[in-house]
Amino acid sequence: MHCCTGFENLISCAGERGHAILACKISSGAVKFLLQSRGVAFVDEQKLKPIPIDVKINISAEVGLQFCPTCGRNLDELVQEAPDYFSKLAEDHAKYLASMPGL
Repeated sequence: MHCCTGFENLISCAGERGHAILACKISSGAVKFLLQSRGVAFVDEQKLKPIPIDVKINISAEVGLQFCPTCGRNLDELVQEAPDYFSKLAEDHAKYLASMPGL
């Protein structure tokens, strides 16, 4: 289902602090991918909310991916090979994404 071990490793890091690849469904229903960098793990976000912080913290940032960053595979082609798997993955990863227009 994955194009390479690098892609598989980054998918498995979803929601953790550091870099990860997330699957997401865009408004058309197609599955696309984002490279996410998290400064705070998803499970730790709630720990920040009761604490008044007088600075801006970038919890996470995303950039779209068309190709695997480790092997160069076209990710639309990868989704076509296992659409049900990646659709389910996008549903699982939705919680890790802030509300983003167009998704």
